[in-house]
Amino acid sequence: MSPRYPYPTRSSDLRFSGSTVLANSGSDSNGSPTNDSSTNSENLNMWWPSSHFNLRPVLSERVSELIKRNAISTAAAEGGNRGDQNAIIDAMEFTRWLVETASTASSSSASSAIIPAEIDSDESKPLLQNSTPKLPWYTLLYRRFKGFMTYQRPNDSRGRVIPHNSILIVNQLFFWTSIFLSIYYIYYPLDRTNNSDLRFFLMADRWGMVFTMNQPLNFILAAKTSPIKYLTGWSYEEHLIVHRMVATTSHVASIVHFVGMYVVYRIFIAGTDRGLTFIGILLRPDIFFGLISFIAFWIFGITSMDEIRLKAYELFLATHISFASIAMIFLYLHHPAARIYVVFSFLIWAADRIVYRAYNKRWSADGEVEVLDESTIRVTIKNFGKGSNKVMKWEPAGHVFLTVPGWNRFQAHPFTILTPPVGYDLEGNSLDGGNEKDMVLVIRKLKGFTEALYDMGGMVKVTVDGPYGSEHARGSLRGCTKSLFIAGGSGIAVAWPLMCELIRREMDKNKKGKGGKPRKIVLVWIVHHEHHLKWIEEDLEKLEEVKRTLPREFEIEVRKFITRGVNGKRPDLRKEVIRVVEDEDGPRLNGRTGVLVCGPDAMMREVRTVGRDLLYEGKDVEILAEKFGW
Repeated sequence: MSPRYPYPTRSSDLRFSGSTVLANSGSDSNGSPTNDSSTNSENLNMWWPSSHFNLRPVLSERVSELIKRNAISTAAAEGGNRGDQNAIIDAMEFTRWLVETASTASSSSASSAIIPAEIDSDESKPLLQNSTPKLPWYTLLYRRFKGFMTYQRPNDSRGRVIPHNSILIVNQLFFWTSIFLSIYYIYYPLDRTNNSDLRFFLMADRWGMVFTMNQPLNFILAAKTSPIKYLTGWSYEEHLIVHRMVATTSHVASIVHFVGMYVVYRIFIAGTDRGLTFIGILLRPDIFFGLISFIAFWIFGITSMDEIRLKAYELFLATHISFASIAMIFLYLHHPAARIYVVFSFLIWAADRIVYRAYNKRWSADGEVEVLDESTIRVTIKNFGKGSNKVMKWEPAGHVFLTVPGWNRFQAHPFTILTPPVGYDLEGNSLDGGNEKDMVLVIRKLKGFTEALYDMGGMVKVTVDGPYGSEHARGSLRGCTKSLFIAGGSGIAVAWPLMCELIRREMDKNKKGKGGKPRKIVLVWIVHHEHHLKWIEEDLEKLEEVKRTLPREFEIEVRKFITRGVNGKRPDLRKEVIRVVEDEDGPRLNGRTGVLVCGPDAMMREVRTVGRDLLYEGKDVEILAEKFGW
């Protein structure tokens, strides 16, 4: 209930907007307050309208009771004591006057107060209304542009996933820049010193150079320890889609170069008395080496397509490494101008694979394989760097490449780390303690490596390459007042550690007495079956304990949805996002809303679409889609 305050005595010049003077039985003829004992003492202890303090749409008990008794109309009709009437009007009007004066103080000084005469006696309406300030045009323009860049189009006719607009634009800029460079000073501007046949020859030769020059960039974008991370903060998996675009452009360049050289043969050599056939030209050493490089490049390019990579990852990995090596070796032998680019590509690969990853990112450990259900296993990795002083550390939502030497030492598969690292978990352990934590991976059983791992069970020796990860999502979420995590199935391995980091930061602030800042965190976890919730059952129980120690202003909510079974229910993701962004079920929190989604492609596309719509409306939303391979 609101605290009790005496209402201030109103001077006689306070008027309604209709110029009706309010009577004041507690003032003399000069408008000064009197101390007459006949003044109604109850009025001096009038409750303020409680909506002024707690924003609830009700009036105070005292005011409500008088209105119910119709005290105002009764006093006016009978000409009796008007103290109750004046007390009600004074309390309500002075509160509104304070609010209106505060809102207009920056533009004008309050020399006199004109109090509105209209008093809405509807107790369902709060006296203080929430209003959203109008955004500046440049802020709205920026958010709409951001929404356009966030949007992800539906899959194409072949069912292939289309990346969001920002990636599409970068890829298209690179592709068309490559085309421009291939015709620059040949067809645009037109080279008039050579005839059309020579111009075509120069263009076909230029495409070969475009292919060759792309290779160092290809290797940098594919490197796990790419320098791009240190320049932009983006881990390698975030620019793999650009790597694929560079590779696609290289494929186009190689085929144009090959076909163009055949056309050059038909123009300049075929039909002449030189006696050279096309097969004879292909068997020349330099041309033959280029042909082998061309074939090898196309073989591992075809096996890198989504249809093959997702269904036969082992085949993709084997051909990618072996045929890429063959292609680069014979490219070096094909033409002297290509050698410098091949050498640079080799140095990038050597620095990534041999120097950095082999000595700094490779760990031998013990792995415990536990079958959780018919399609899921949990691998707990412990005893990292046995016999050494190194301690395995990783970042929230990081991932590693897992190898089981007893099965196949040449295959390494990526998996996201479910366990929050030391210093970012809910246990409260310090980063400075030198504590090493077991690493937990939740793996869905498919074909090949994961199926073999499912059948193994028990303890196995493993090799871990990593950890790897990006700072982008973590940095974005730290600056958000509201954070929504949407995880589909095993996507909880990304959402849970990032959520724990935000909670842990508040735990640490609370210990230092610096907490209390209003914040809201919501987790929406969507699984097929109820037993999938056991993946982090103990962690969710720990979260409930932690929630009781945090300030009330720090709100945490976990919403779990099971889509299959008798009571299966699939959530409306649009409503879930809007509910958090627009504070539909709680106090309004100012600031940015971060929405992180990790799950199937359809789920991520739906959340991106909702984010685009909210940004077009001017909402301050940050959409973060975490998917390995984008």
